[in-house]
Amino acid sequence: MIINFSVIVILCLAASCAILSSFFLWQEIGEVNRKLSETEQISYWGMHPVKMARVKREYKRLYPTGKIDLIRRIFQYMALGLMVLLLIPLGFFR
Repeated sequence: MIINFSVIVILCLAASCAILSSFFLWQEIGEVNRKLSETEQISYWGMHPVKMARVKREYKRLYPTGKIDLIRRIFQYMALGLMVLLLIPLGFFR
């Protein structure tokens, strides 16, 4: 199978969006941890749905007008959308 240029470009864009989403998640956790006590702080490692819900809940509680969560979700959804779009040139819909 020959991989064309569009596959490489879409894959690079998807990976870049996923990396940016991770950076914004780490920034969001850092912002939350600044306001929480030492015993309540959230670890940066080991993400799972319950932990993500706690990060989002705490961020919204501590920063009601904060935009980091929105930016993180935009990059996360863009990465997912680009990965689905990547299936077209790879021939999954033929």
